[in-house]
Amino acid sequence: MKKIFLYIVAPFLFAATAFGQISNSDITGTVADATKAVLPGVTVTATNNATGVSVSNVSNEAGAYTILSIIPGTYTVTAELPGF
Repeated sequence: MKKIFLYIVAPFLFAATAFGQISNSDITGTVADATKAVLPGVTVTATNNATGVSVSNVSNEAGAYTILSIIPGTYTVTAELPGF
C-alpha cells in the first residue's frame, strides 16, 4: 500500500504546488545624482532587448521606483528627467 501512495498519489500532491510558481519579476531601485541626492519625478524605462517591449514608471519623492511584472530576459534601463 505504501508503494501505491509513493508512486501514484505523491507525484500529484507535489505537482499541485508547481502550478503556484510565478515566472515574472520586478525591477526596483532609487534614482540619485552624482552627489547622491535622490531625484523624484524621473521616468525610468525598462526595455526588453529581445522583444523591444518597454515598461515605464516614475520615481516617487524618495527617488524610489518599481517596475512590476516583467518577463525574464535582458533589459536596457534608462532614466529621463526633463531639464536635468
